[in-house]
Amino acid sequence: MNMARQASLVWLKALISPERVLEWSLQDWDRVVRLARRHRLLARLACVIDRAGLADAVPPEARRHLRGAQQLSLARTRAMLWAIERLPVMIDNPSIPLVLLKGAAYVAQGLPIAEGRLPSDLDILVPKQKLAEMRFRLAHAGWSEPALNAHDLRYYLEWSHELPPMQHARHAVELDVHHNILPPRAGRMPDMALLFDRLTPSRWPQWQVLSPADQYLHSAAHLFFDSEPRDRVRDLVDMDGLFRHFGSDMNFGADLLQRAKLLGLVEPLALACHFTQAWLDTPVPAQLQAALREEGAGSQRLRWLVPMMDAVLRPTEPDRFDALRKRLALTAVLGRYHWHRMPMHILVPHLWRKWRAAGSRPSGSSTDDGANAP
Repeated sequence: MNMARQASLVWLKALISPERVLEWSLQDWDRVVRLARRHRLLARLACVIDRAGLADAVPPEARRHLRGAQQLSLARTRAMLWAIERLPVMIDNPSIPLVLLKGAAYVAQGLPIAEGRLPSDLDILVPKQKLAEMRFRLAHAGWSEPALNAHDLRYYLEWSHELPPMQHARHAVELDVHHNILPPRAGRMPDMALLFDRLTPSRWPQWQVLSPADQYLHSAAHLFFDSEPRDRVRDLVDMDGLFRHFGSDMNFGADLLQRAKLLGLVEPLALACHFTQAWLDTPVPAQLQAALREEGAGSQRLRWLVPMMDAVLRPTEPDRFDALRKRLALTAVLGRYHWHRMPMHILVPHLWRKWRAAGSRPSGSSTDDGANAP
């Protein structure tokens, strides 16, 4: 990595070593505040600085932005907690296992990476055989799905791993109900019985979370298989935090590899370990790195995936346009994202419908800005 490209990521390492902020000029702060806000990491940075006792060393001009981001984070987190606490009562069926995913799971465990999040939705997991009942009970409790045409509804029910996003008049968060961690594309969908067999308790008796290794693999799979790729550095920060927290268990690395092999997620694990170690100095054990290479993580496929993902994930500097290399990589990764969601004979007509629908909407209108919109 050349010096200029390496310097472009230095601000991220302040999330791990907050004393780095003592070296920043006001011009540096202007850049970092804008980058961190775009990548939804500004409140996280503020929390890290507070924990290190360095808030008074931050220039007042930057401190205002940090405090504002923290207040927004607290407000959104309270809204998510309100929904978490009330959903089991709304559903009123203790036989349906309720599992918190992603940021909600981190909050439910009191993990350090739960601080400074900006939740706009609540992701939960239920067994597929309980999905129809869950949908009925949520609708009865006032949760409504968006108005979808027959094609988009069929997409969610047949080709997605989640129900259409749901809204409630009394809740500020969107509810995303999953039955798997990946779409049912060409055999890539993990066997969820393996995940349900290893659920662990959370701070709320009604809710459970995935096992530590499965939480990490879910985050990796989501980023490298099931996300539109732009501005996803926060996912790497999450995985770094998960590894640092759970990695204190000497068996964590071995468990990660074993679970990745069992669930068919060795490739996203290899990519996650590569980028978190390269960009955030995540302490990935040498044994795990060597084992991933033996499993084929150094294969020809990753030789083109790594530079392509590097171009996509690397933040674009403020006031600059994406370089041609990044635009081309974004197009390729977006195509890969859609390919992982549907087989070609379904994907081509689906994208054709979406393109025609987008062309028929008035300029400036939008249907959904979520990463998993159909």
